[in-house]
Amino acid sequence: MKPPSADGSTVGTGQGRTSTISSLLGVWALFLAFLFLQVGNGLQRILLPIRAESEGFSAGAMGTVMAVHFAGYLLGAKAISRALSAVGHIRVFAALASTASAAVLINAVLVLPITWAAVYFVSGVCNAGVLVILESWLNDRATNETRGSVLGAYMMVMMGGTAVGQLLLNVGSAHGFKLFVLSSVLISLAVVPVTLSASTAAPIPSDEKMPLRDLYRTIPSAVVGIVLCSFVQSASTSMAAVFGTESGMGAGRITLFTSAAVVGAITLQIPLGQLSDRYPRRAVILLVATTSCGLACIGALVSATSVVLLIVNLVFGAFVFPLYGQFVALANDWVPAQKRVAAASTLVLASSFGAMAAPMIIGMAMQTFGPSAYFWSLAICLSGLALYLSYRIRVRQAVPVERQSTFQPILARSGEIAHSVSKWVLHPLAGWHRQLDKHDCEVDARHPNHYTWPAEGSGG
Repeated sequence: MKPPSADGSTVGTGQGRTSTISSLLGVWALFLAFLFLQVGNGLQRILLPIRAESEGFSAGAMGTVMAVHFAGYLLGAKAISRALSAVGHIRVFAALASTASAAVLINAVLVLPITWAAVYFVSGVCNAGVLVILESWLNDRATNETRGSVLGAYMMVMMGGTAVGQLLLNVGSAHGFKLFVLSSVLISLAVVPVTLSASTAAPIPSDEKMPLRDLYRTIPSAVVGIVLCSFVQSASTSMAAVFGTESGMGAGRITLFTSAAVVGAITLQIPLGQLSDRYPRRAVILLVATTSCGLACIGALVSATSVVLLIVNLVFGAFVFPLYGQFVALANDWVPAQKRVAAASTLVLASSFGAMAAPMIIGMAMQTFGPSAYFWSLAICLSGLALYLSYRIRVRQAVPVERQSTFQPILARSGEIAHSVSKWVLHPLAGWHRQLDKHDCEVDARHPNHYTWPAEGSGG
């Protein structure tokens, strides 16, 4: 039993568990709203490529539609703060969710690449906005002690909801209106728990800035890595269904194929993250990237009708999706404590470049070279990432393992959750610095929460 505290209360793991449970129960409405959104959007994301194939859309056209969606996502994530300041969280959330719900129905009526691109752009703006609101609310409710659990639950809802939405494709036909209506209804239902929740509004999201050039000079490995891993992750979530249709898969098999990567994304987040905390982080990331590259090559060679391809895609997702959180942790190894929130926003910007480029490039590649170009494109991207990391490891020493920041399982989204991780890591690092022998590390007086700041351009 843990000894009692000064006020006579018992402090121990039981109390910690109670605090975590209370925190999760306190945001149940937000998680329920997020679940509805993810299920609805997951259904829409797989529904559009399958309907497009029956309408004769090319892979390049669908790649453009998906790329425009990510462009809208970036705009929505950056512009939402002004709307929140003007009318508040709940009204903005209701307006954006309702608009996103209506956009799904418009896509069922106007079945043309140009209209889908325009409407999906608006959908991207709306989805980014509602996620910024939900994530800022979660950040406000979480404490340093419960933040890791809240982030883990957030990731589980994100990936689980997406997988369920994709599997819902099997309850109807993509050629009619029913699945579009179902997706619209699910997105609309997200408004209910938020508007009826007793939670007070969260603070306005942070608008701190850090120029991309400055972040690249500080830690080039993280910036380049975020762009390339976001390219792969974006392709895995937006173009996997297009690959399925181009390969001649049926609707049921496409849902299994796309869901496999999403389910895999959950399995190795914590193990690979902990591995990167215990060993030189860039070396672990290099191992993960190299393994992912090999899996992509296998995927390109395996027949689309083989069950092996489903297994390969599951394992591929398990290795690829933890990369984003590992690169965020790598950036935190080098960025001064007071600049980490701004750096997180810049990493989201860099991530958006990769996310927008992936659908267009892979769509055109499949249109030119065939469906196997999907996996070959991912393999080329990951091999480039592995080569770049190998170069950086040779030219610059890594941060000592004992001074690395703590990995947290996050995915590329609006950036508010990335901000949360940046703030959260200050807590354990502060405790480490208090115990650090002053003879082992000279602490810069200007940056008391970080060891001596490396010269510009000397990042990992």
